[in-house]
Amino acid sequence: MKIILLLTLFSVLTGCTLSANQTVEESKQKQNQEVVAENSVSKELITQGAKYFRFRCGGCHEMSTEKGSSFGPHLEGIIGRKVGAVEGYDYSNALKEADFVWTEEVMANWLAKPESLLPGMCMTFKGVPDEDVRRAMIAFMKEPGL
Repeated sequence: MKIILLLTLFSVLTGCTLSANQTVEESKQKQNQEVVAENSVSKELITQGAKYFRFRCGGCHEMSTEKGSSFGPHLEGIIGRKVGAVEGYDYSNALKEADFVWTEEVMANWLAKPESLLPGMCMTFKGVPDEDVRRAMIAFMKEPGL
């Protein structure tokens, strides 16, 4: 009888251990899949942002200092940069007098309603009403090389 009880107890404990190990392994696999999915979404978002950027901003701005620009300043490294900080570019008075850093939040506000952020700004750009498009554009501005 003791042998049967010991075998039963051993089977239960072994099964629990295997089950726990399987659960941990499954959890790790799920986390890895989520990280891969998150990176894929980010790359998709950046790709979308690049398309929107080229359509909405590309006529006047480049994302790279290497390419130069025909009209507006380059926007390489814009997120985290002080407004009006590209050397050699002649900014409008509104931008010269502005004193802020381009954060994601400031850029989102700028893209939504540029004239409300800086009245008197000298740009034909009137804003991007779609929040998802703005989010994609900002993702691209943060990581243009991805």
